[in-house]
Amino acid sequence: MTERRTRGAGPGGRGDRRTSRSARSRPAADHGRAPRRRSEAEKKRAQKLADGGRRSRRADRPERTFLGLSTGRAVILAMVVCGLALTLAVPMRTYFSQRAEAVQLAAERQRLEDDVALLRDRRVQQQDPAYIRAEARDRLRLVLPGETPYIVQVPGIEAPPVAAAPTRSREPDPWYTDLWRSLDRPAPTPEGPR
Repeated sequence: MTERRTRGAGPGGRGDRRTSRSARSRPAADHGRAPRRRSEAEKKRAQKLADGGRRSRRADRPERTFLGLSTGRAVILAMVVCGLALTLAVPMRTYFSQRAEAVQLAAERQRLEDDVALLRDRRVQQQDPAYIRAEARDRLRLVLPGETPYIVQVPGIEAPPVAAAPTRSREPDPWYTDLWRSLDRPAPTPEGPR
């Protein structure tokens, strides 16, 4: 028959079993004593000793401040303020330009409403028959049938006629202009039989 071997058992049977896992996981030097833990005070002392050289250099230099903030924080604050200013610049410019445009459009609207009111009054006036008769008499010098028109001319009231501007006599061109024209234009050639 076949032999069945169990885990951890050697060829001779169960006699040579291995030790437990917990015993295997510990290093050989630590068998028998508990690991030593550092206290918090010892950790802080060790950290101070390690950082002693760096901190002493920093302590020698005075920290620079700007408006009560360290330099790094002041730079970050300035960058945030610049970012906000750039972010708000375009909307603010748009807002103010639209406000100016709204004021301009309101003024133009008021002017147009005044023009509309004036034109309505004029339309009402032109539909009045008395106004039409008065305008026909004044502008076109029309009279109703049976009326005799008189035109009174008072001397001196009318504007005197404007005299025509005197014509200036043309001055002769200088000699070099005549010379240039004679060189510029070709001389006429007599046409005859050839």
